[in-house]
Amino acid sequence: MRRYATLSPAEIDASTPHRSSAFNDYYFSITDPIGERQTVFIEGNDLQKRFQSLKPNQTIRIGETGFGTGLTFLVACDQFLNHAPDHARLQWVSTERFPMVKSQITKALSALPLNSDLKTLADTLCDDWPQLIPTCHRRLFCAGRITLDLYFGDSTDVFSDISGVIDAWCLDGFSPDRNLGSWTPKLFQAIADHSHRQTTLSTFTAARVVRDGLSAVGFTVSKVPGFGGKRERLVARFNGSQKPMIWAPKQHLGEPHHIAIVGGGLAGAWTAHALAKRGFPVTVFEQFSPASGASGNTQGITYAKLSIEATPNSLIQMQALAHLDHWFQLLPNDVWQHTGVLLLAQNQQQLAHQEKLLKSLPDCHPLMLPVSKADASNLCGQALNYGGLHIPSGGWLNPKRCVETLLKHPLIQVQTYHRIASVESTVDGAKLQIAISDEQTIDYPCDLLIWANAREADRFTQLPLPFKAVRGQITAIKMKTALKMPICGDAYLAPAWDGVMTCGATYTPNSDDLTARVEDDRSNLNAINQLIDHVRWSNDDILGHRVSIRTATPDYAPVIGQLADTALWNNELQGLRHDASYRPNNDLSFVTGQYILAGLGSRGTLTAPIAAEILVSQLLGEVLPVSESVRHALAPDRFLRRDLIRNLS
Repeated sequence: MRRYATLSPAEIDASTPHRSSAFNDYYFSITDPIGERQTVFIEGNDLQKRFQSLKPNQTIRIGETGFGTGLTFLVACDQFLNHAPDHARLQWVSTERFPMVKSQITKALSALPLNSDLKTLADTLCDDWPQLIPTCHRRLFCAGRITLDLYFGDSTDVFSDISGVIDAWCLDGFSPDRNLGSWTPKLFQAIADHSHRQTTLSTFTAARVVRDGLSAVGFTVSKVPGFGGKRERLVARFNGSQKPMIWAPKQHLGEPHHIAIVGGGLAGAWTAHALAKRGFPVTVFEQFSPASGASGNTQGITYAKLSIEATPNSLIQMQALAHLDHWFQLLPNDVWQHTGVLLLAQNQQQLAHQEKLLKSLPDCHPLMLPVSKADASNLCGQALNYGGLHIPSGGWLNPKRCVETLLKHPLIQVQTYHRIASVESTVDGAKLQIAISDEQTIDYPCDLLIWANAREADRFTQLPLPFKAVRGQITAIKMKTALKMPICGDAYLAPAWDGVMTCGATYTPNSDDLTARVEDDRSNLNAINQLIDHVRWSNDDILGHRVSIRTATPDYAPVIGQLADTALWNNELQGLRHDASYRPNNDLSFVTGQYILAGLGSRGTLTAPIAAEILVSQLLGEVLPVSESVRHALAPDRFLRRDLIRNLS
C-alpha cells in the first residue's frame, strides 16, 4: 500500500531564529550568511557565468537539499535577475524535511541584513509561505521568470522520483556529523540519476562520507578552500552516464511563434493563463463560446475526494488543495468563495471509510477534520442529519466566471465559434484547418498545439484515449436556508448566490443527451432533502436547471502530457504483451509539438490549475512539480501501454 508522506515542523531556538534546536546547528554562517551563500553555492557552481550565457526561453534548473530559511534561493534569485538575459528562466527545486511555519521564516529572514532587492524577494516568499503539507509547493516570482518548487519532504524520497534533470546541485542541510541520515548513498545515487554531463554540484562540507559518496556515483569531486574559518569544502561535476528516461518526452519548447489551445473551458483557460503569465502569447480556439460546456455552471464545489492509499490521483488532489488559496487569490469574490466544505457520511460504510482515511493522511496539517452532526450543523449554519469531514481549504467556484477571468489577459486571444475541421502534423508542429462558418475555413500553422477538449482530442489524435461522456444535471432552487458552506453527500447543496441555491449533480455515464429531465431534478431534490433537517424542497421550488457533459477516464485521473507517436510505440512496445515490466532499449518518440490536458471529470475546479502547471513545465523542459511516478500515471500513453499489457490492441 502506497502511504502518504509525513513530515515534522522545524524546532527553532527560542532566542536565535537561525538555529535548529533539534540538530543543535545553525542554518548558515552567522558571521556572514550572505557571503557564505555567495561563495559556496553561487561561485561553487559558477552560476553568475552560467546565468549570463542562458539563451532566450532557456531554463536553468537548480536542485537543493535543505531549503531552511530560503537564503540560498534568495541570493541565487538576486544573482539571476542581475546577470541573466530578460527572457531566460530559473527553476529552483528544493526539499525541506523539517519546514518552518510562516512566523518562523518571517522572523528568520527579517533578522538578516538583506539589501532592498533581497528584502523584496524575501517578503514575497514569506507572504505566500505554504502550509505544512507534504507535497510540492509551487511559487512563481518576477512575472514567471523564476519558479520555486519547494517540496516539504525527505530529500532522498523526493529526488529519487523527480521527473526531470538538474543542471546544478546545492547540497545544504545540517552538517553530516549532526544529521548523517541526510547524507546517504541512496541520496547520492538519486542526485546522479537526475544529472547530466554538464551538471555541477557544490556543498559547504568536505566530509569523507560526502566525498566518497559522490565519487561512487559518477561525480568528479574536488576540494577547494572553505568559507568563514572552514578549511575545505567540495565542488563536483558529473561525469557518469545519464540515466535514460525512456517514457518521458524529450522535446521542449524553444522560441514559439504560435501557440494554439483547442478548448475554452477550465482546462484550456488555466493552461492559457499559465503560459501567458510566463510571457507567451496564446490563441484559444473555442467552437462555441468560452465555458459553454461543463465549465459553464455557476457553482462548482471545490474539494478533494482522497483515497486511503496515496494514489497518483489522490496525490495531485492533495497538492491542489494545498495551493487553492495561492492560485485563487487572483479571482474576485464573485468567482471564488473560500468557505470550507462538508463531506457528509450518510451510512456506517461511509463513516468507516472516512475514519480510515483520516488515519492514513499526514497529521502535520489538517487537510480534513472529523466533525459530529452537531459540529457540522454549526459550521454550515443549518441543522444536518449527518456528521462527516470538514475540508477547511475547500469552497465553491463559479467556473464560468473563472474561465472569463483567466482569459482576460493581454497575451491571450480567444477565437470563438472556430471549429477544428482537420489537423495535420508538420515538422515544426501542426497545421489546423478551422471552420469559421459553414462555407469558410482558414489555416492556422502552430509550433505548439494543446488539446484541452477531450472530444476534439479523441477525434483528431491517433493515440487511444478512452474518454467516457458523463451526463450531469444540476438544479437551481429557491433559497430556503442561509447555508454558510457547501454540503456534499449523495448530492451537493451550495450556498445561495444572488438568491439562488444550486444542487446536484446527477451522474449518468456514457450519455451525451443535453435534454433536461424532470426525474433528474426530482433526484437532486430527494438527495439534498436527505442531508438537511427541517428544510424541504419540492418541485415548486425549482427555478431552473442545466445539463452538461463531463469527460472522465477509466481510472478517473486526468490526461496530461505530450502525445506519443502511436505507430512507433506499438512497434517498440510489443514486449509488453509478454512482460508488463518490459522496457525498450531506445527512447520513444512523441508527436512534435502536440500535447493534451483533458479528462478532468468532476474534480476539474480543483485539479485544473495543477494540471496546467504540469503541462507547461513539461513543454518548457522544467522539472515537473509532480514525481515521475505521478507523471507516468497521468501520461496520455498510459492507455496504449495498458492495452498492450492486456493484449487488447
